[in-house]
Amino acid sequence: MMSKLRIFFLCFLLQFLPLFSEDSFFGTSESQFREKIKTIQLENGLTVVMMKRGTSPTVALYIKFLVGAVDETPEEAGTAHLLEHMLFKGTKYVGTSDYQKEEKYQKQIEVWGTELDNLKLQRRDLLTRGEMVPASLESEIETLNRRLKNLIQLQDEFIVKNEDSYIYEQNGEVGFNAYTSQDVTNYQIQLPNNRIEIWAKIESDRLKDPILREYYTERDVVIEERRMRTDDSGAGVLREKFFSLAFESHPYRKPVIGYSTGLPFLKIDETKEFFKKHYTPDRMVISIVGQFDMEETESIIRKYFSDLKPGKPRPNYKVEEKSFPGEKRFKVYHPSGSQMMMGWLKPPYPHKDNSSFDVLSTILTSGTGSRLYKRLVLEEKLVLSIGAANGYPGERYQNYFVFFIKPNEGANIEKIESIIWEEVNRIKENGIPKEELDKVKNQMVSDFIKTLDENGTIADLLSYYQLLYGDWSGLFKQYQTIMNASSSEIQSLIPKYLTKENVVIGVLEDVRKK
Repeated sequence: MMSKLRIFFLCFLLQFLPLFSEDSFFGTSESQFREKIKTIQLENGLTVVMMKRGTSPTVALYIKFLVGAVDETPEEAGTAHLLEHMLFKGTKYVGTSDYQKEEKYQKQIEVWGTELDNLKLQRRDLLTRGEMVPASLESEIETLNRRLKNLIQLQDEFIVKNEDSYIYEQNGEVGFNAYTSQDVTNYQIQLPNNRIEIWAKIESDRLKDPILREYYTERDVVIEERRMRTDDSGAGVLREKFFSLAFESHPYRKPVIGYSTGLPFLKIDETKEFFKKHYTPDRMVISIVGQFDMEETESIIRKYFSDLKPGKPRPNYKVEEKSFPGEKRFKVYHPSGSQMMMGWLKPPYPHKDNSSFDVLSTILTSGTGSRLYKRLVLEEKLVLSIGAANGYPGERYQNYFVFFIKPNEGANIEKIESIIWEEVNRIKENGIPKEELDKVKNQMVSDFIKTLDENGTIADLLSYYQLLYGDWSGLFKQYQTIMNASSSEIQSLIPKYLTKENVVIGVLEDVRKK
């Protein structure tokens, strides 16, 4: 199973297959393709990629920032995701009936909320050391809790909840949403093409002067989100444990959602500083895809986004993950069905081996005719499902090629692992017959055609490749590398990466059956 974005970009390219042949991929065909796209960069570093396509008078508008969980310190873990939530809370002009009257409550909430966090942290540290919590501290915490609740109630009288959503709804929005990953934070919407200026006004205002209202309420929402998606989920627990062990030094080891012990103490002032540091135009890409006037749209972009202040230069992350010889193996227990993860460290895109892993994942786990599905699901009946992910958990830095396995009840885990090694090493020893390799590539093309998307998918891709790799056209190279992957190139992955000395294996067992 390839990453969502990699599937998307291949779907994107296949929309233009009538223009392409392998021989002319980087010739006239690419020139024809480029005619549809215009890229501009403002003086403050903001990059805008615009593409005209289709006949519907609508546009997809995506804004991406080069900031995700990978950019956090351990104490900041979860801040990028929390901040994504907070930027929907409005500004001085949106989300309030009267900010001049509301402001005094917002300021007091920030002051007393921070003080309450500090007191709660003191209490936690005392309990951790096995010390008594003074009655005076408990009383002070209780007093501040009441004060904060009262201030929140007073502020609520001025808050217009979800006003940005309401404005967009009145202007025909579709898909107004956001997401945070290890690598990026994304904000997206689709609108009629005569509403682009409304979008520019709202989004630039959100970036220039956000008000982090309802911070403590929303922080509790994120804490509950983590409980549901991770703590109460066997797959979530296994995945978090896997990457905490798989990465020894690199920040990919941190979960995007943050840690349950740290989330309650993410401070509002530190969240504001995180915003100022990372939400800068030089680390930002806007993509606009659909039927619209490019010159008029460029003028709108310059009008509303040119005055965003560029950030300070930031060095690349210094620590590179080093894989020391020796397998890593662990077990976790959870009241859910048994699961298994098995993975190996590998290079990211644009390394040529990355594309070979895409093909390998299809050969091994994609569809009922794949090698591991036939062996483990159909023949041996050991597992309910098996899939693979390449470029996990992120694609900016070294990442993992991972198998996700759901064993059948009572299945022998050792036998499942043994069969996986057998099939991997069979490729190492014998390669892949041309007929099978061609069939797999045809299957990949067929799957991509079936999942062809629309303007939003393309906007997502253009902004993603432009932001991470500095040029949206890098997707051409990726496509050609996948289509040209040979049996020998895929074979070479096994001794280079997929060895027993480099494997990480995690098993989740149902604690109810211990």
